[in-house]
Amino acid sequence: MTLIIFIIVALAIVTYSLSLTTKNKKNRIMTGIVLMLSVLTYLLTLPLLHETKVIHDLEGTGFLIVFHLLKSLVGMIIIIACIFTKTNLIKSNE
Repeated sequence: MTLIIFIIVALAIVTYSLSLTTKNKKNRIMTGIVLMLSVLTYLLTLPLLHETKVIHDLEGTGFLIVFHLLKSLVGMIIIIACIFTKTNLIKSNE
């Protein structure tokens, strides 16, 4: 159950951040960098979640690692996609 909650939260964070940066290449690159650096918050969230008994044992720790790696992977994908896309989308007159 914990894994499902962590994955839903990670996908919600990614979807919300991408919806805020549509048609803006600079903001999307910054969002990708922030998502990649979110792995560093693992060091803060692990003791916090163990103290509050949200996660209990090694299984919860593994789920937390998957949560942070998923956000980091999406951050890398966003940066790679921004490199190969144009700054603004051109509307066609069809």
